Amino acid sequence: MEIMLETLLWCIECVLELYFILAVVNITLYWCMHFKIIGQGGATFKKFLAFLHQITEPVYAKLREKIKPVSGFDITPYVLILAILFVLHILEKTRLVLAPVSES
Repeated sequence: MEIMLETLLWCIECVLELYFILAVVNITLYWCMHFKIIGQGGATFKKFLAFLHQITEPVYAKLREKIKPVSGFDITPYVLILAILFVLHILEKTRLVLAPVSES
């Protein structure tokens, strides 16, 4: 039973880590385009941006229902990143508790 639970926790961690990476890339590209460090790019870049938007926007929309902008600044992406890091930390600690203690 512990092996199944540990495997499930590992799978959840993997999904959250992937989503964390996508959210960070989304934020980074947004700021790079905002400050004109990079341009809008070609068709492939636009498809990638659309993909990031499709993946991240549903979660951002749910968070925006609860979290209002601060001085006109949307903080939901940053709240999402912090929440993911918090959950990943809890999952890591839970997996350590479930892991068998190695005998010296």
